Amino acid sequence: MQKNNKTVLIAKNLSDVLYHLKSVEGLQILAGCTNISEMSDKAVSIRTISELRSIEKHERSIDFGSCLTLTEILELGRTNMPAVLYDAIKSIGTFPLRNKATLGGNICSKGIKHSLWAPLLALDARLEFKSSSETKIIPMGNFKEVPKGFVLTKVKVPVDDWEVQIFRRTGPSNSLTNQSAGFAFLVDTQKDIIANVRITFAGSVIFRSRDLENTIIGTTLPLSDIFIKNLTTQAKEKFEKEFEQYNVPEIIKNQFLSLLRNALEQLT
Repeated sequence: MQKNNKTVLIAKNLSDVLYHLKSVEGLQILAGCTNISEMSDKAVSIRTISELRSIEKHERSIDFGSCLTLTEILELGRTNMPAVLYDAIKSIGTFPLRNKATLGGNICSKGIKHSLWAPLLALDARLEFKSSSETKIIPMGNFKEVPKGFVLTKVKVPVDDWEVQIFRRTGPSNSLTNQSAGFAFLVDTQKDIIANVRITFAGSVIFRSRDLENTIIGTTLPLSDIFIKNLTTQAKEKFEKEFEQYNVPEIIKNQFLSLLRNALEQLT
């Protein structure tokens, strides 16, 4: 199909996509097209490929096809997937938007990180990419961009027992700006002791500090006011050090610290 001197190929299956990626230089991948501002001269639509629209449940994980719409994922129900991921998807735009937007598009969009970045990073999700000759599994924490000649096929999400799962977002509710960001906070406890914790923040910057998380692990609940104050101070120092060479607006740091403080207060 051609439109305004641009060519859009319609792939019937994954093999078609991988063939086109190998054969056509600079091919653009299209699915929901909710975040496409400009089309390349040549593109391929993968939206209707059944292989990329599956949900596979395993004992401790769920594999989501990259072309699943956000609405289709929500239909699983909050109790059948990590609640932090469900809440993040539910926060995105309106029903018509979620009915078009895909999981892969949310992850692979360039620029400001979309709402699902923070929860997927906190959950230690892994991304499956395929080319005509190879499959790569990239942890969410190591993902920078789609490898050349590859397409995102699955998002592998661990399903663990988290007593506390919090997702919050900043910025306008139905659009992305420089002040938009997602925040995820996960806590696992054993006998009133924090056994595991994940804290992530993603928007114009991506922040996760293992050192900060390790500071919290082993702490007895409920958290004291002084502990929360001290931890917030540590988080401020680590955030500033992480981005000291970048011109990160003060409001972004303050947003993160406010979200972190509010999450920690849920444990008092």
